Amino acid sequence: MIDLKLGKLPAKIDARTIRLSSIIKKELLPPLPSSYDVDEALGGIDNNRMFANDQYGNCVIAAQAHQTFRFEKFEQGTQIDITDQEVIDEYFEQTGGADRGLILLLSLNKWRNAGWPVGGKNYTIYAFASVDWKNHDEVRHCIHLLGGVNLGMRVYQKDIDQFNADEPWHLTGNDGEFRGGHGVYLHVYEADELGITCTTWGRQQPMSWEFWDARVDEAYGIVDNRNAWMGEASPLDVELLDYYLEQISGNGGEPQGCAFPPFSIIRNTLRRLT
Repeated sequence: MIDLKLGKLPAKIDARTIRLSSIIKKELLPPLPSSYDVDEALGGIDNNRMFANDQYGNCVIAAQAHQTFRFEKFEQGTQIDITDQEVIDEYFEQTGGADRGLILLLSLNKWRNAGWPVGGKNYTIYAFASVDWKNHDEVRHCIHLLGGVNLGMRVYQKDIDQFNADEPWHLTGNDGEFRGGHGVYLHVYEADELGITCTTWGRQQPMSWEFWDARVDEAYGIVDNRNAWMGEASPLDVELLDYYLEQISGNGGEPQGCAFPPFSIIRNTLRRLT
């Protein structure tokens, strides 16, 4: 039996966070395949890594690492190496040294503003946007277009039991005790009823859409590289995204607003909330 650590703190919702639906040109969206696997599209990924999430509540950064794998495989054509220690170091950098979990939104802010060091390089993202997780087609488009969904979910004892029994996550009507929040990276959707598959706790874990609807409490699509979405045929409205980012960040000086604050504010806020 695997020791499973949880570490996503309660969802922090901010009305100023950009919505994915607001920056998508629906008329330019490509048809959704009946099923899609980011790893297959990239030619394969070493995707079953625990990243010490059996020792620490660093699931938010572990999910970030799994998504960074995919972003850089797309950009560089090869899978970079991310060590357990790099994930642990980033986790404790954001918590201030305590193993107390992270607020997903604030951690995404830090990834965007300051990046995180891997293999002597610093990796940042251009932007992120909230996903309407109850809209399953929006979730599918996010997987298909943006290389996955970075999400937070609530975990109950029944979910841990199913995971340890190598069962897909599904609802049974008996959740058991609430155990905490979990950060997860989602990268597969299927044509059948099983629904979707995430990478977590060193495994590819399938789940039903019904389970997804009941457990997810926040979800985000990440725009890794602005230049990849330039052009009139792009379904991503880069000009509108740039406008939103400018409004959120302000015109010069320290970035303003809760959605994309500087990292010093992120860490101080985390300390106050925890």
